[in-house]
Amino acid sequence: MSERELFPTRKSIFSNRRFLALLSGQGISYFGDAIASVALPILILSVTGSGFVMGLVGALELAPLFVVGLPAGVWVDRWNRRTVMLFADFGRAVFMGIIPVATLMHIKLMPVVFTVAIASGILSVFFGAAYTGMIPRIVAPDELGPANGYFEAVESAAYALGPAIAGVLTAKIGPSWTLGLDACSFLVSAISILSLRAYQRKRTDSSAVSRDFFAEMRVGFQTVFNDPVLKTITLLWGGNRFVFAALIPTLTFFILKTLHGSPEQVGIAVSLYAVGSLVGTLVASKIPERDGMATAFCAQGMMAVGSTLIATTQWIPMAFMSAAILGLGEGMVLVIYLTYRVSRVSEQVVGRVYTITSTATQGMGALGYIIVGSLLSIWGGHITWIISSTLSILGILSSFVVWKGPFVVRKDVP
Repeated sequence: MSERELFPTRKSIFSNRRFLALLSGQGISYFGDAIASVALPILILSVTGSGFVMGLVGALELAPLFVVGLPAGVWVDRWNRRTVMLFADFGRAVFMGIIPVATLMHIKLMPVVFTVAIASGILSVFFGAAYTGMIPRIVAPDELGPANGYFEAVESAAYALGPAIAGVLTAKIGPSWTLGLDACSFLVSAISILSLRAYQRKRTDSSAVSRDFFAEMRVGFQTVFNDPVLKTITLLWGGNRFVFAALIPTLTFFILKTLHGSPEQVGIAVSLYAVGSLVGTLVASKIPERDGMATAFCAQGMMAVGSTLIATTQWIPMAFMSAAILGLGEGMVLVIYLTYRVSRVSEQVVGRVYTITSTATQGMGALGYIIVGSLLSIWGGHITWIISSTLSILGILSSFVVWKGPFVVRKDVP
């Protein structure tokens, strides 16, 4: 199907009903996820009182990416993406809904929570691969940057509001019932995806598609490693995750333990970080693709500055300002990374590119969690932030070394 057939009119992106349907559905889903990000840890702590178990559940949610991530990319590129997204959303709604049902039936919660974490993690891998490939089918190529910016802006707004609402709800109705809202949000997302039915691509003739699984996977790796811009932005975002994946826990530790602040001040800092991220996503969505890499390097440098400021202060308002700077930089790098990940590859390989790059960057983030947690325990907040700033600068330099050759706006992959 030609670009003219897919995008017959080129008006504002907000006149695109397909885009609005997916944006609104994902917005509700993001809001449910933001609520769950607070309600689930509260539930675990109320049942077990263990921070280790809380971390274990988080690891179980991430683990499926390392197990099924790479093959999921190949499968999603073969399957109907809308069907995959619907199956994943309905599945996550069912699994998340099991938690309040288990509470009502007085079933032991932790085995249920472990099961839900693993199952939801698997479904999220498939949803992410399909969703990434869906965006180029509903917006024009030159709208990919703004579209990704708006999706990330909505997510940032959800995380600025959702946790506060979750805190109130968990106190009023309990964490299990609060998690039921996340289940409902997945249903709303699935309904929005139904509206995309008439715009799916035609099924590819199976005779024209290679059935060699490893050959298809090899094409995905070649797509990433042979494109200097895609390879560089993946390395830059992976370095960002290595240093800053644990940003919110590190910020919490710094304010409570190092500066002897209050939980309310932690809430202010996290909200300012989310607001900064919201602004960053909106700014990055307006950056022309040809200027994306330079902007990403500058944004990563901004995060190094924010880390340095917070490392050298004893003043909580400075920590607030630093949190906003960190959010601003992170939002900008993220949108540029997401945009290049779909704009520089053909639709046929985008699922594999998603899982390959996500496995790499999330793996670096998981390693970063372990290292940052150890640094906080050994040396405390100030030294940890100084090391974070140094590592951020090293990440910029290593990415710049990898970035070779002239910039190409778009690279088609066979």
